Amino acid sequence: MATALDVLNVARMQIGFHEGAINENPYGDWYGIPNAPYCAMGVSWCFAQVGLSHLIAAQTPKGFSYNPAALPWFQRQGLVVNKMSMQMGDLVFYDWNSDGVVDHVEICEAASPGGFTTIGFNTGSPNDPTKEGCWRVHRNYLFVMAVVRPKYPVPLKPTTSVATSKKATAGVAAGATALTGGMLVTHPGTTNGTTVTSPSKTVFVAPPFPSSQTSFAVGQTNDAVWTVQKALEKAGLLPKVYDTGTMNIQTESALVKYEKKQGITVAKNTIPQIIYDELKGTL
Repeated sequence: MATALDVLNVARMQIGFHEGAINENPYGDWYGIPNAPYCAMGVSWCFAQVGLSHLIAAQTPKGFSYNPAALPWFQRQGLVVNKMSMQMGDLVFYDWNSDGVVDHVEICEAASPGGFTTIGFNTGSPNDPTKEGCWRVHRNYLFVMAVVRPKYPVPLKPTTSVATSKKATAGVAAGATALTGGMLVTHPGTTNGTTVTSPSKTVFVAPPFPSSQTSFAVGQTNDAVWTVQKALEKAGLLPKVYDTGTMNIQTESALVKYEKKQGITVAKNTIPQIIYDELKGTL
C-alpha cells in the first residue's frame, strides 16, 4: 500500500531536472497543459506514479494544475493542518507577495521548528535561481500560506530535519521514475491494481561542469561526458552509436570539429567550461 514516503521517493528521483525553453517539461505534457507553470502538475505526477491521484484530485482525476483552485478543495476536505506540525508528504502552499493568493506548492521532505525541507517543481535551483526545474530546497515558515496533509492509506510519524542527511537512500516505489545516469527513465507498473502512467517524454538532466578535467579523459564514464556526447549528436557531429556516456576518440574528434566551428582551439582532452555550458545549453 502506497504511503507518503512512496510519493516522496518519486519526487526525490526528479531532483536535478532542468526545464527547457518556455517552461518545457514532461509533467505538464502528461497533465495536458504543456509549456506552462508546472509546480502543481509536477506534484500531481508524483502522486500518479504510485496510484494516489485520488488523494489530490482537486481539479481533475489527475490532480490539480492551478493552486488557487486547489487549496479551497483541500480546505473543504478538512485536510489543512497547522504549519508548525508539518511533516513528510505534506503539501506546502506559498503566498510569496502576501496578497492572499496561492503562488506555489511543494512537497515536504522533513521539518523542524527552525525550518523545513521540500522538493519542488518549477522551482529555482538553490545554486542558481535562474535555473528552474525540480530541486530540494530549505525554507522558513514566513511565506507558507497553508499546509495540506493528504489522507495517505498509511499515515507516517512526523519526521525531523534532513539537514544532516546528505543523500536520500530510500528505494523508488513501483511505477516510479528512476534518475539513472542523468536520464529520467520511466518504469511503467501497477500499484494496488492501478496502472501507473509515466510521462511519454524522456528528459535528459545535464550535470554542472565537473571540477576536474580528468572527467573528460578517454575511458572516463560520467554524466558530464554524456552531456557532451548528446549535444554533439544533436549537432550532427557524433553518430548515436558513440553516445555512450564513456569518453572515446570519436567524441574527441567531434569536439575538435565543434570547437573549430566556434573559432576556439583548446588542448587535447580538455573542455573549457564555456564550451561545456554552450553544449549543455543546446539540450
